[in-house]
Amino acid sequence: MNHSQPDQQFDPISLEIMWSRLIGIADEMWTTVLRTAVSTIIGAAQDFGCEILDANGSSLSHSNRSMPVFNLVMPNVARKVLEKYPKETMKPGDVYVTNDPWVCAGHLDDIATVTPVFRDGSIVAFTVVVAHTSSIGGSLSTRTVRDLYEEGIQIPILKLYDQGEPVDEVFAFIHENVRMPEMVLTDVEAQVTANELGARRILAFLDEYSMSDLSGLAETVQHYSERAMRRAIQDLPDGVYENEVEIDGLGDPVTLRCRIELSGDALSIDYAGSDPQRPRGGINSTLIYTQAHTVYPLKCLLSPDVPANEGTFRPIAVTAPDGSILNCRKPASVGSRTRTGWHIHSLLFGALERIMPDRVQAGNGLMNSVRVYGQEPDGEFYNAHFFIAGGRGASKGRDGIGRNCFPSSARNVPVEVLELRTPVLVRIRSLRPNSAGMGQWRGAFGHQFELSRLPGYPEPVNCFFDPDRLRFPPRGLAGGEDGPRSALYRNGAHLTPDEIAAGSTTLANDDDRFEWHVPGGGGYGPPEHRDSTEQQRDEDSGLVCRGT
Repeated sequence: MNHSQPDQQFDPISLEIMWSRLIGIADEMWTTVLRTAVSTIIGAAQDFGCEILDANGSSLSHSNRSMPVFNLVMPNVARKVLEKYPKETMKPGDVYVTNDPWVCAGHLDDIATVTPVFRDGSIVAFTVVVAHTSSIGGSLSTRTVRDLYEEGIQIPILKLYDQGEPVDEVFAFIHENVRMPEMVLTDVEAQVTANELGARRILAFLDEYSMSDLSGLAETVQHYSERAMRRAIQDLPDGVYENEVEIDGLGDPVTLRCRIELSGDALSIDYAGSDPQRPRGGINSTLIYTQAHTVYPLKCLLSPDVPANEGTFRPIAVTAPDGSILNCRKPASVGSRTRTGWHIHSLLFGALERIMPDRVQAGNGLMNSVRVYGQEPDGEFYNAHFFIAGGRGASKGRDGIGRNCFPSSARNVPVEVLELRTPVLVRIRSLRPNSAGMGQWRGAFGHQFELSRLPGYPEPVNCFFDPDRLRFPPRGLAGGEDGPRSALYRNGAHLTPDEIAAGSTTLANDDDRFEWHVPGGGGYGPPEHRDSTEQQRDEDSGLVCRGT
């Protein structure tokens, strides 16, 4: 690896300004998607990401609000597009699309749009958006599928626009294979619009700085991000660090194992020993998704203050056995790959705890989703995703910091949005007492929420869900207590294993209730070492009740 200085030099102040400007362009792309998309999963949950790549398809800058797992995905998509459509075949106005889980973000629901940016006849950059669509067809219950073909429409790498003109066959094909196609295609057009805006801003940026292309700037910022990551790795003691965790799986638990090797200014992670891929339920992870969920938590630990780009990824090598649950083979089902991928950070944190005790985090309650889908009496369809996050785990010196969706950056969906889009009433949404692992530093509390059909609504309402943490709770660290497990109820009674396996419940009457207890995070350090003032504050809040 050549770690030499880049050929083109920029003074530090100018570099900082230009780097920030490019991130600002990506942020503007992100805001464009947010304001023009119409689905709850994009417009409310913010499950999407935007990025600017250099002319070779390497990451240059991404929006501060981009979904972190997409930051490694977007350059991978662009390079796969270039393999199929070499630069000399591309024209201004072309836009490419795919949702291939082995190329893109690990399941069919995430659609990527890639736009080449031309200046004086040459490609100088790519703008990319990856977003979770509201529907990709297939089964509504991800827990019951047996392979990729049951999960929805597959979009290979195709041209979506040809020299500025929509490829009608591609739009028609998508339209006929998804639920609520107007919503889906409007969201796709929002992605294309953001790409186009980003392209215009890049060209204006080049004009302003009298630059012919981005190559020199890209090389420089990627060099600095790489250098920051290598220095952080080099500060850690060389060695091999291993860990394993058990997670819920479907029926049988799943074991994940990692072996982290630190050597000089590079590290490698091998997931050998992790379980084989599963034949159903969508909990398999593609290698690109595994790699993305490996690099992101390591970035949080090692180089949190330097903007990420291609340079961030270079010192980190990630491998997993072919055919394993972390590197599954097509056509394995992958629709619920988060139920595996979201546990990778805990696996890594556990391995690195003894050399980075002040940076790792106890187990999280994780994000949970309810999808409400059906047809109104007038024939119109409704469709909305409701995201609700569990509590974050504690860290050394700090209680769990809140109920966000780490390791996702998706947003908790407001109650009002769900009630506006679907015929349901949210009767309870609140923090739940005794729902966090105690410790010297306490996990963040979990949620509880309860849904009913909108009173007087004449039709049954179906709720689709895919719970995690039913069997294995968020783990405490360094003597901290575990958080609680998830619990789902219908009319006050626990859902049966068969009902959970089906992944849905029906609210047939006004009196029917669907309730979910979402866990809080694990604690860090022995509970008896907690500061007495903090203990009293916990009890005064009513969220910690001793002796119950």
